[in-house]
Amino acid sequence: MMRLAVKFRLIFYMCGWMILLLAASLLLPLIPALIYDDGTAMPFLISSGATALVGGLLIFQGHGHDLGEARSRDGLATVGIVWLMIGLMGALPYWLTGSLPGFWDGVFESFSGFSTTGATVVTNIEALPNGILFWRCLTHWLGGMGIIVLMLAVLPFFGISGVQLFKNESSLGQQKIRPRVAQTAKTLWLIYISFTILLAALLMVGGLDWFDSLCHTFSAMATGGFANKNASIGHYDSPYVEVVLTIFITISSINFALYYQAAKGDWKALFKNTESRVFIGIIVVASLLVSASLTAHNYYDSMLDTVREAFFQVVSIISTTGFITTDWAHWPHFSQGVLFVLFFVGGCSGSTSGGLKCIRWILLFKGVYRTLRQHIHPRAVIPIRLGGQAVPESVMSATWAFCAIYFMVVAVSTLALAAMDLDLLTALSASASALGNVGIGLGAVGPADNFGHLPWAAKGILSFCMFMGRLEFFSLMILFLPEFWKK
Repeated sequence: MMRLAVKFRLIFYMCGWMILLLAASLLLPLIPALIYDDGTAMPFLISSGATALVGGLLIFQGHGHDLGEARSRDGLATVGIVWLMIGLMGALPYWLTGSLPGFWDGVFESFSGFSTTGATVVTNIEALPNGILFWRCLTHWLGGMGIIVLMLAVLPFFGISGVQLFKNESSLGQQKIRPRVAQTAKTLWLIYISFTILLAALLMVGGLDWFDSLCHTFSAMATGGFANKNASIGHYDSPYVEVVLTIFITISSINFALYYQAAKGDWKALFKNTESRVFIGIIVVASLLVSASLTAHNYYDSMLDTVREAFFQVVSIISTTGFITTDWAHWPHFSQGVLFVLFFVGGCSGSTSGGLKCIRWILLFKGVYRTLRQHIHPRAVIPIRLGGQAVPESVMSATWAFCAIYFMVVAVSTLALAAMDLDLLTALSASASALGNVGIGLGAVGPADNFGHLPWAAKGILSFCMFMGRLEFFSLMILFLPEFWKK
């Protein structure tokens, strides 16, 4: 008889408490729902109650047993299962309010929110009730730092170690900045909340009301893309708002551990970090290339407007945020090409950004360079160094494997979407956008369009891609290996 290698009671127990946190989060949209009296209060109460019931049942299944410490497999299983449950239960308000009546529409919008993708199936965003608008952006904020990270701060209270959850929550970059995991989680959330409060205040100074300021802050800090207006950030036509958002989106795309070091007095850490320097360098180069292309085609009358639009869109895409100020699908083909290449870059490790991440591209280029050198010096042992330290070969192998899986998934999902009669540009950009958590694409899913017209099967495939992109494959794919569940 096969013996299972995971502690299901422990997994149920941990998942249960995380689902209860989701249930509590579902009560927050009651504030705008009641203030604006938009009729969504009861659906959110029902959603919260149903979610709390599921969480309570899971806790009951594991309660009263010697749970012990979560092992690697327990952590992997918990992360994969709980994110799937959060995505499904997060769709309840969409269904109950009738805002998104279709099953896959609700699932798509929920996964897009929690994965910080920002792709939407909504045609008229401004017609949505305020409670739903708030919930959409709140799912970004919760998914950005991660509900699991929040749970890590309180797990020790229940006598459970969160080490394995920490290692398997991809958004953390697996870097402990404090001796204990719970301390690390609290520190990350404190930094996250501090930036959130500051950005919301600055947007209010720029003329946005408290509701729009908070919603767009949630999206920006999580590098999501949901906005309250059909024209996204372009609705405000405000250079001030665009500059402020550009700065904070960039901040959110850099490893949060560096901010902790800066707060401790080591400001040089922000400038010494190789990945952050490469990230900023890519932004500058890409923005200059787009600006030059726009200038050559006389797209804007003012050079200042040209540079402003170029920098905003470059930062928005490379950070996988997906805010727009203009329909850049009408820009010169070269400008569109630069932005599409950025779909595959992403932000820094340990940030709220999605995508491949700059650190992997750095390691890939170093690996290729080493291979070329080894052809010249076959007997030489050439280590790959990053920040003055040798990179273990296991890390290089994992990097090559991750990138190979990434592009294979893009290829397979592109073919699957093309089989549904989507044109190749739409299929490719939608797949790359979903997997990289970017939120916008080209063709029929361009900046001025949405994903609502896609077939239900396409929405299902893209929802799964967003899910995989958020968990960075390994935490999810390993669950499908039979030996994972065996002793």
